[in-house]
Amino acid sequence: MSQELIDAVAITLIKDASFMQFFGLDPSSPADEVTSRIIKGLEPDTAFTSDTVPAVLMYVTPGRFARNHLVFEGKFSVEFYAKSNVEARLIGGRAFKLFHDSYISHKSFNTFRCHLAYDTDFATGITGVKGYKAIYDVDYVRK
Repeated sequence: MSQELIDAVAITLIKDASFMQFFGLDPSSPADEVTSRIIKGLEPDTAFTSDTVPAVLMYVTPGRFARNHLVFEGKFSVEFYAKSNVEARLIGGRAFKLFHDSYISHKSFNTFRCHLAYDTDFATGITGVKGYKAIYDVDYVRK
């Protein structure tokens, strides 16, 4: 189920032309270019540098089963990396418009309404690379 959630999150971002413009891409860009900037997982295949950003990492964070045993109270994190805090927050702001108070769906996977739970800047420890993180709450029916 968690992979279906991350797939739905990634597709939502990739299908949005305004979001893709931050990376110099569009929804029809070649898959290898897209996956080098929009990464499903906790860490990229190669380390970020000021030459390889902007980029986005997305991954599931621990959730729990609801009182209703059919519903999983999930969470996912999206980390935005850019050359400046302002740029990272702009990218995160576009993602906020796509996810907050919205439903996420892809193929046969659908969620209940998604909400921003927490967001913050963070230090990357990489010269010329700034980070911004958003954590979203999203419930969905487990299968």
